Amino acid sequence: MSAMTGVEGVVGMHAMVTQERRVRARIPLMAAAIAVAMLAVAGCSAEEPDDSASPSPSASLAPSPSAEPAPDDTASPEPNEEPSETAAPEPSAAPLTGQPVTLACEALLTPQDVYDYNPNVGTDPGYRPRTGSGPAQASELSGIACGWLNQTSGQTYSIGAARFDSAELPRVRAMVERSGGDALGGGLDGSYRVESGVGIIDVFFGSYWVSAESSAFLSPDDARPLLDSIERNLP
Repeated sequence: MSAMTGVEGVVGMHAMVTQERRVRARIPLMAAAIAVAMLAVAGCSAEEPDDSASPSPSASLAPSPSAEPAPDDTASPEPNEEPSETAAPEPSAAPLTGQPVTLACEALLTPQDVYDYNPNVGTDPGYRPRTGSGPAQASELSGIACGWLNQTSGQTYSIGAARFDSAELPRVRAMVERSGGDALGGGLDGSYRVESGVGIIDVFFGSYWVSAESSAFLSPDDARPLLDSIERNLP
């Protein structure tokens, strides 16, 4: 029994040693297999796309349906149905011209006419027609412009006369009408108005236009004696 026990013991120990050797031999194989498996898993992970790196739908290169197409620069413009016409400028009216007036101021109103009107009134040595006034225009249109002065009150009188042919006279009348004023009446063909305290009278005697102004002309009646003398003296 002792011998058998000893043999069994030896056999058992041999079996344990053999089994331990087998286990040790398998460990490197198992480690290699695990390493291969880990490499395979790592390779699969590297090949799979990263969802976080994928472009979002909003970054799509496709154009938005609402975007309008860019205009085609190569398209030729459509011709106008009708060619535009440039309106020709209207011809300007010919300058107004008058006929020469050879009458002198002392003949338009004689010294006696002036004295009869007012003994204090005489020729104004420093007379200049007011710019843009009727007497100034009469002088520019081949007429005359004359001035008188009241030596007492200092009031001035400016009177101009110009002559026109039948073609130009209507234009002068239209110019006077545009200035406004009230009709003179009393058999006189003309108008009266007041500007800045100065009475202005425009009257027509045949082919003559006479324009008179003074602060003394508070009404047409104040100038009537002078106008009657001028009408009488005109040729």
